Amino acid sequence: MEYHVPVLLNEVLDLLSVKLGNIYIDGTLGNGGHTLEILKKGGEVYGIDSDQNNLDLATSRIVDSGYAVHFHPIKGNFTDLKQIISKNISSPIHGILLDLGLSSNQQKASGRGFSFNDEQSLDMRLDPATQELTAEKIINTYSFEQLFNIFSKIAQEKLSKPLAQKIITKRKSSPIKDGATLAKIIRDAYLAKGIRTKIDPSTKIFMALRIVVNQEFENLKQFLDSTLHTPSLNNATVCIISFHSGEDRIVKQFIREHHPSLITSHSSKAITATHKETAVNPLSRSAVLRSYRIN
Repeated sequence: MEYHVPVLLNEVLDLLSVKLGNIYIDGTLGNGGHTLEILKKGGEVYGIDSDQNNLDLATSRIVDSGYAVHFHPIKGNFTDLKQIISKNISSPIHGILLDLGLSSNQQKASGRGFSFNDEQSLDMRLDPATQELTAEKIINTYSFEQLFNIFSKIAQEKLSKPLAQKIITKRKSSPIKDGATLAKIIRDAYLAKGIRTKIDPSTKIFMALRIVVNQEFENLKQFLDSTLHTPSLNNATVCIISFHSGEDRIVKQFIREHHPSLITSHSSKAITATHKETAVNPLSRSAVLRSYRIN
């Protein structure tokens, strides 16, 4: 099976300074790419994911690789970090990783609504068992003003007004129920304006909808705050890989506000993928890594 390629892997391993027997948390387990390499270096990993499909896939991969003895899969959300640690981990924790991107299997999966080509769904929930709001509901029930705000503020979409209006016009005749239909509306709007883009013009809108559906900005803020109020994280290194300027802004502001009184920033500059990595893994081109150590 072809697994999602972990981004900025060597940089993460260097920052975490993985050592034999040390305990690490992967708060966004995904396909387990980062976790597997930490395990190979002798670390013990608690892997958290709210998506049961990811959890099952990563666990199977790690078992098949022969590194399961020091791996602990946990179904949950990194926003519940303090409770998860209290319930599962009694020893000091040496490092935490968040990779805020979707895994490739999530992006491509039919019926999840993340893909531009999905003709079955416009769901976008990471954990349908615990979440109610879907992208389909947003697209079909939100007002012009609400859609415009999502498109302009989160997606930073230049065609926010015409897109919001086209969506409202389209849904009056028939509901927009899948990713492929929404993507076509967005692409047609760009074609009508004669605008060409290097990446699919649907990318930013789809990401913004996913962020809203899964409350990703709010969850990130909650996680960052919890790292300051969990005793077993003293002296732990926190690494966060973001793919959206809004996410990176939240992390950057948090570090600026709490350095050097509560945390120590590893670098004033963010780490991005090398040309070599982006050539092999194009998904890494928008990845931004920031890290800090809890005092």
